[in-house]
Amino acid sequence: MNSIEQGWIAEWHSTKPLTDKWIATGEVHYFHHHAFILIVDGRATWNINGQKVQVSYGQLVALQKNSMIEIVNGGSLDMAGWLVEFNTYSIKQHEGSIATFDWEIPRGSIYQSVQLMLGDLARIIQHINTGLLAKHAQQVRNQLLINELLNFLYENQLSEYHTIEQGILRSITYMMSHYDENITRKQLAEIAGLSPWHYSRKFSERYGKPPLDYLTHYRMYRAQEELILTAETSQNIAKKVGYEDAHYFSRRFKQFAGVSPRSYVRTLSDRKILCLTPLCAEVLIGIGIIPQAVVVTPLLVPPEQHDLFISHGIRILPTAQYELNVELIRQEQPEVIIGNVWPDELRQNLRTIAPLITGLKMDAEILLQQLSAIFHKHEEAAAIHVRMKHEVSSARQQLHETLQTSTKIMVLRVEPFGYRYLGGYSHGVSRLLYQQLGLALPDSLHAGEAWFNPCSIEQLKKADPDILFVEKRVMEHFNAEENMNHLMSTPVWNGLKAVRNNQVFHVDTRLWVDGYGLIGHTQVLHQIVEKLTNIDQDGAQ
Repeated sequence: MNSIEQGWIAEWHSTKPLTDKWIATGEVHYFHHHAFILIVDGRATWNINGQKVQVSYGQLVALQKNSMIEIVNGGSLDMAGWLVEFNTYSIKQHEGSIATFDWEIPRGSIYQSVQLMLGDLARIIQHINTGLLAKHAQQVRNQLLINELLNFLYENQLSEYHTIEQGILRSITYMMSHYDENITRKQLAEIAGLSPWHYSRKFSERYGKPPLDYLTHYRMYRAQEELILTAETSQNIAKKVGYEDAHYFSRRFKQFAGVSPRSYVRTLSDRKILCLTPLCAEVLIGIGIIPQAVVVTPLLVPPEQHDLFISHGIRILPTAQYELNVELIRQEQPEVIIGNVWPDELRQNLRTIAPLITGLKMDAEILLQQLSAIFHKHEEAAAIHVRMKHEVSSARQQLHETLQTSTKIMVLRVEPFGYRYLGGYSHGVSRLLYQQLGLALPDSLHAGEAWFNPCSIEQLKKADPDILFVEKRVMEHFNAEENMNHLMSTPVWNGLKAVRNNQVFHVDTRLWVDGYGLIGHTQVLHQIVEKLTNIDQDGAQ
């Protein structure tokens, strides 16, 4: 037990990895103990006690017992993490006794979230992964873990005092929620808790324009989104963004965008487009549209994709994995931003820079359809689709001439924190292998509905594939090599049919996962055909 605050103590109860039930949309989790949830990979949307919350890599979420989490969206980035449960007790020193203590979240809300620094995250993961100690030593480590998690929680409480900056941010939040209404400078100043003159001066110093100009920009960005994504008339759009007079709206729009609302969409391809993912940029290039800039995580970009961007003169904006530098994007002064964004706060920040096209599917073929519809590039997209379909048909014929229909093929992901397998009913390489090429997944793995599903060593033993593709997960600051070496030292690994028969092939995260786009589709198909039609001659790679 650990003393965290005078009068009560915390006792560790359990530490468990998040299972595939944390990926399945609609799944509900109930908590009979106080809990911390540590997210070590990916992102997801949850409903925590009735409140929609987005969680992502590096977050520590604290919950009181009797809480409930419903999985709204399991996330497309194969979320992983740990659930650490604990109990709390009060100390009655004069009686020398202990009783259950009704612990509450420090901030007094239904949950609390802390964004951990990289070093802190690595240290906690090391605590959790220390599973080879003697039992009594492990108990000490568990208690230290709870102590450290609670310290993070209490040290990161937000200050409640009101500053000028906080007041201005409140006024911006109001603009974002009420831009369809009549808003005055006086209203905004009152929300910020400042005089109108002082408010305008401080706002202009911070954002480079007066508050009502800022509001106009925000309204015009939302109008542009409506024009791009809907078939609404200018009159209806005008009302949606706070203008009762459609003619006045059209004049303001033309002053802002250089063209009338009716002509705006026709100019979309010629505007300065910034892509939030390499896949969006690659698909746009494929249909003949050259973005101005693309945000990339250098570690995860395949060389061919990088060369494609350079050859088209596209500015590359490097960012850390799971992060997005809003100010760097703002400096680019894009006229359109394309890509999905997590969490909501980050999405709102981007919507103050330019119209944001989001809600896209990060699957190359579906994204091709979506973007070609937005930019009216149907013929270009159809030509690409025909090419991809022909490549799949050719590959399928070659594979079916070589492989028996009973041959079981598995893709195993080795992570710094555990193992996963590629499900048979998802997108990207999953759809290519098991749906388009018609290859067979081991029977015991059919229950996995997610993209990458948690996989124990026992599950791997039961699956016992004939052919095994192994992806060593690439992550900034973490290395999967130790887990790979551990797996290869186990009797289960050496007993697998694929290992005994030398049918294990290593694949690259950059190509098979992050770089699986229009170019990646061709390259992955080539690798699959090359390896599986020459397995008797070449063996494992």
